[in-house]
Amino acid sequence: MDKQKLLNDTFLKVKNDLLSLDIPISSEICPIVRLSKAKRQWGSCKMSKKYGEYKFYISISKNCFSEPDYINFIKNTMAHELIHTVKECFNHGKVFKYYSGVVSKLGYIVTVKSDSKVVKNDEKKFNDVNHILKCTVCGQLYYRYRFPKDKRYINKIACGKCKGRLVKIK
Repeated sequence: MDKQKLLNDTFLKVKNDLLSLDIPISSEICPIVRLSKAKRQWGSCKMSKKYGEYKFYISISKNCFSEPDYINFIKNTMAHELIHTVKECFNHGKVFKYYSGVVSKLGYIVTVKSDSKVVKNDEKKFNDVNHILKCTVCGQLYYRYRFPKDKRYINKIACGKCKGRLVKIK
């Protein structure tokens, strides 16, 4: 199976479906969908600030292919990212949610939270990540694949739950 061809074909199908519902997606989207190595997100829609040929670039994570029903999962992710190209939809606000409801007429399930069947438990996460931070107050764990080289960075961040101090345990 050629993953790149599948992504590009899916992009065209989903784009045409959204246009058939009169959803005003941008005409300045790169038709070649990037296959990313992202581990913490299923897809992304980047806006180019440079004056180039395209304004929006869509990426889909290779991890989408590990889903049991990966074709529908990729279609839903692609619809999510295409909605981001609509004016005032670059966040997950009211307009984004409105268009998410509109595309549900065609059977797409566009959410902001993952409905993945592939869920990692804490032990699997612990082995996959390069850095783990732990709050000294509440014990909350933060898993990071990348971490700044600046040794003082750990003192500049705090726990999102209780504002406690974080220590690096891995």
